[in-house]
Amino acid sequence: MSIAHAALSSRRRQRLAAVPFAELLVAHVRSGSKRVGEGARQAEIPAGSYLCVLPGSLLNVENLPPADGPYSASCLSIAPAWLQAEAPPASGTARRWARLDATPVLDQAFAHAERGLREGLPEAVLRHRVRELLEALRLAGFVPAAPAAAGVVERVRLLLAGTPARAWRAEEIAVGMAMSMATLRRRLAAEGSTFRAILEEVRLAHALSLVQGGRQPLKQVAMACGYQSPSRFAARFRQRFGTRPSELRA
Repeated sequence: MSIAHAALSSRRRQRLAAVPFAELLVAHVRSGSKRVGEGARQAEIPAGSYLCVLPGSLLNVENLPPADGPYSASCLSIAPAWLQAEAPPASGTARRWARLDATPVLDQAFAHAERGLREGLPEAVLRHRVRELLEALRLAGFVPAAPAAAGVVERVRLLLAGTPARAWRAEEIAVGMAMSMATLRRRLAAEGSTFRAILEEVRLAHALSLVQGGRQPLKQVAMACGYQSPSRFAARFRQRFGTRPSELRA
């Protein structure tokens, strides 16, 4: 499915460094607040407000619980392909991410899409709800612009993301993209990456969503993301995001 929902909750302050966003994120903070930033630009999203992030962004994120209860947020992730197909014409200032105050139109559009996912509506129907949400974002001042044409890094990322636990080899990717290994390496290097770096990014991004949004044991999370050693998984997760998966889950 090209749209997904996650409910986040935590009684502890959570800090995550350099979180990658492969899809459009629309997060509605229900209680507590969320702090995000890149470089000198920082913003705090209080309860009732929204965080919107375009695919391809890399942000530092903190989830801050209130004094009297847990932090909680509802998140919708929308695949880039749906932005290309459904995004309304850009008529505002393009931003990679933004805090948006709640409006009746945005609240209704978000709830409409969220409810459609929970009810298991067909994807064709959900497309209409996504279009409604994208239009509500535009009216609130955020342009959900379709991403630029995918480069080689993004094409490799999409191939890996379907089954991150698989023992992928670069040779398979080269064959799937109808190019030689030398060409694949050269084109990835031109975009500042390597096959191993993309594979680990995909696996750890998937792990982050499983740790935050699920309840399965961390050993199972590690295996679902292609790590046979839970200790190595925990070490790589901490190196990437600045916290252990067990700390984030707690």
